[in-house]
Amino acid sequence: MHCEISGIGVRTLSRNPGPRGKDEIGGDPAAPEGGGRRPRAISHLLVTGGGGFVGGNLVRMVLRERPAWRVTVFDSLGGRPSTPVLDGLREAYPRRFRLIRERITEGGSLQRLLQDEGVDAVVHAAARNPSGAGAGDPLSFAEINVLGTAAVLEAARTAWREGQGTFVHLSSYEIFGSHPEGLFTERSPLNPSTPYAASKAAADELTLAYHRTYGMCTLVTRTTNIYGPFQSSDKLIPSIALRVRDRKPLPVFGTGENRRDWIHVEDHNRGVLLALERGSAGRVYPLGARCERTNLELVREVARCSARILGLDPGEAEALIVFTPDREAHDARRALDPSASESELGFVARIPFADGLEEAVRSALLDTGAPSVIR
Repeated sequence: MHCEISGIGVRTLSRNPGPRGKDEIGGDPAAPEGGGRRPRAISHLLVTGGGGFVGGNLVRMVLRERPAWRVTVFDSLGGRPSTPVLDGLREAYPRRFRLIRERITEGGSLQRLLQDEGVDAVVHAAARNPSGAGAGDPLSFAEINVLGTAAVLEAARTAWREGQGTFVHLSSYEIFGSHPEGLFTERSPLNPSTPYAASKAAADELTLAYHRTYGMCTLVTRTTNIYGPFQSSDKLIPSIALRVRDRKPLPVFGTGENRRDWIHVEDHNRGVLLALERGSAGRVYPLGARCERTNLELVREVARCSARILGLDPGEAEALIVFTPDREAHDARRALDPSASESELGFVARIPFADGLEEAVRSALLDTGAPSVIR
């Protein structure tokens, strides 16, 4: 599904992905189709970082749609007893859901869990992400994103001596850096612009190396900017919605012409499950929705959507936009081609941006993880 901006509104258009290799960046021909592969039998899924936005939404999806699976979340939660995305799950799924509040760098605890609890799949969603205008703390990125990933991989390797498990690492198209035109693919060269992106690239390479060296069934998914319910209030869409509510200025970095590709968290997580159940070991699967827009276009749309929900004048909300100094190492443009995942996994991003955006904005404004408006 391809999203075009027309003024403030959004039109959703069907798009034929077309032949590969014509507009991709550094790409080779597509992998052979494999969408008909029988899914792996999974009984116990471990989600690192399962208390966060992406991991927590994945946990909720699995509990709802994979009734035979048990799910264990391994997340320190920053010292908190729970997070909104996990609230109510212990009561709703007492036999299938478990939360272990520990850091992923505690490899011994992970190994014991993997060995003793029959975990046969890991989705590694734990990561340290930057927020705000700065590039973040490089040492923190290295500790969590690189050493933490190594600890989880090594725990899985030690526990899965017979090779009975599947490991999926969730990554980002930020590792490719910036490109003025064309689409990044799973085969594009890595060119990270920031310490965060470099740490994610290192984690990707570690994950794939464990397949090449030890024969583990490891896979990587790389995605675009993700939005949806339960996202942290310091991220772009929730922060703009809350600023409209509070009548505060809406900051736009630089000129606002930086372009990003967006995907709803539900579409992203369906792609992750497809990779987990049907993906080939040692592969990288790109997950995107072909929904590109400038940051200024996005902020305008979030402002107007927030105003409608709050009963405010959309024009007055949009007038709150102010331009601020640009972020450090702010990539000019990133966009992703998901054709490999479409052809091999049968992946399709289905949620129209306008519907998903309203859900995300309502969730941020109501602070409830609003019930889905997607049916």
